[in-house]
Amino acid sequence: MKQYTFTDLETFKAVVESRSFNLAADRLNTSAATVSRRINTLESALGVRLLNRTTRNINLTEAGEQYLDDVKNILTNVECSEDRIREGKIEPKGELRIAAPISFGLNHLSPILPEFMNRYPDISINLKLEDSLTDLQAEGIDIALRIGKNIKDSSLIATALCPIPIVICASPQYIKANGEPKNIDELNDHSFVGYSLATNNLQIPIDLNIDPKIRFTANNGDVMRNAVINGIGITALPLFFVKQDIDDGKLISIVKDHKIEPETLYVVRLSRRFTPSKVRVMVDYLKQAFKK
Repeated sequence: MKQYTFTDLETFKAVVESRSFNLAADRLNTSAATVSRRINTLESALGVRLLNRTTRNINLTEAGEQYLDDVKNILTNVECSEDRIREGKIEPKGELRIAAPISFGLNHLSPILPEFMNRYPDISINLKLEDSLTDLQAEGIDIALRIGKNIKDSSLIATALCPIPIVICASPQYIKANGEPKNIDELNDHSFVGYSLATNNLQIPIDLNIDPKIRFTANNGDVMRNAVINGIGITALPLFFVKQDIDDGKLISIVKDHKIEPETLYVVRLSRRFTPSKVRVMVDYLKQAFKK
């Protein structure tokens, strides 16, 4: 019987979850050619085809579907066993893949990571910054930072870290040219800078029950902030984006009498039977770093 390795099993699982040889290669820090070779080795050893490959899709065969459940159990049991052995004896180790929004990651997450890495020298970090929602399973992400009202995905475990205040703001030059709205309803008469990834159709970051003219739209908070500073329109953004600009007089907080329910910063991870120690210590660290 031909032999295959534990790494071949990990590769098979990564390909299935990411639905791509290239994404699986990125997840495993190897090449697509190596991923393909490992899958071929596994199929040759088992004497069955596990995956149907086309130029656009990768799908499990019937045999692949049956084998996947066993592979998941094997990998989970081994990882859980290793974690129990390490518990209390060996420092957490391994690569920790983290996803976070771009601006928050640059300004608030990345500055606190060196202290964590000094505390846990056997953990390496792979940080992915993007404003769209990352598919944790497909991209092999261990934890993600997300900002929102709530996390409804049942496949994820979400831990609330802290509230994120929201402010409505405009530049002094915009206010001078267009007047300052005194209440929420008056925002309908003004230009707005919208957020293309907003969950509502109005492309406004928060639910204000208004329908203003969206003059400029972007998928990144820093781009929106720059547009507002330059007088393009009004917007609503997390306070951490604009606090310094408000302090410096570049932006003005408006409609302050209207209380806006804050968003929440969450750390999310896949729902599994166990939590690897490298994930657990990072979640604990983030809870302390961003405690309410």
